[in-house]
Amino acid sequence: MSWPRSVERPVDREQLRRRALAFAGIWFLLAGMLAALGFGIVLLASLALLLVGGVLAAGFWLVRRYRMCRAIQGARLSVERASRTVRSSLDELDAGQRLGRLADGVTNHARSALEARQRKPAPTDPRREAARLNEVGAHLRRDGEYERAAEQHRLALAIVRDLGDRRAEALTLNNLALALVHTGGVAVAVEHFEEALALLREIGDEEHEGQVIANLGIVRRRQGRDEDAVTLLSAALDKLPPESSAYRRVEEQLRRAS
Repeated sequence: MSWPRSVERPVDREQLRRRALAFAGIWFLLAGMLAALGFGIVLLASLALLLVGGVLAAGFWLVRRYRMCRAIQGARLSVERASRTVRSSLDELDAGQRLGRLADGVTNHARSALEARQRKPAPTDPRREAARLNEVGAHLRRDGEYERAAEQHRLALAIVRDLGDRRAEALTLNNLALALVHTGGVAVAVEHFEEALALLREIGDEEHEGQVIANLGIVRRRQGRDEDAVTLLSAALDKLPPESSAYRRVEEQLRRAS
């Protein structure tokens, strides 16, 4: 910031010169008159007083100017300190704004990451997923939507085969066969029943083996192969617990076939 060299009111030098000349003329005139009247001592005293007055006036002027310069210098320093304070405050404000923008960016990034994790589906237990798919397929079979039911059972079959769960694979093959019977895929359904029986025999699960044999017997009866149906249904009774609901259903099927 630039400063003016002086803030005093400008002085008309020509006017001062004229006043000084007029004062000097008047003083010489008075001095001449006093000298002519024989007042030489008075003249010398007046000259001395004039000199003293001039010196005092000059001294007062110098003191006033010195005080004025000190006041101007103090004001300049005050303004400079205030300017530095303002610049420092502005720098701090700018730094605070940058820090605020950085914090906002970090917050937004963290929020985006959290939302992405929330949108990402949680890992599913494969066994539970296979059981869920089989259950959905069973509901669809009861509602007569056999094509959709077969698709759900196929998805479950792929999962249990990857897991190596032979019992779950056998039961899922049985479910898939029950859906395919109603879609015209009887031959494929019979193959799935037989695959399921082979697996159940290997692991020694007679109860589920009896249920699959009963389902195969029912399919044979619908095909009009009553003799094969009776043989299969009788074999199923040998595998099923007599107190089970499956046993009673098989007995009903035998009565219809005979």
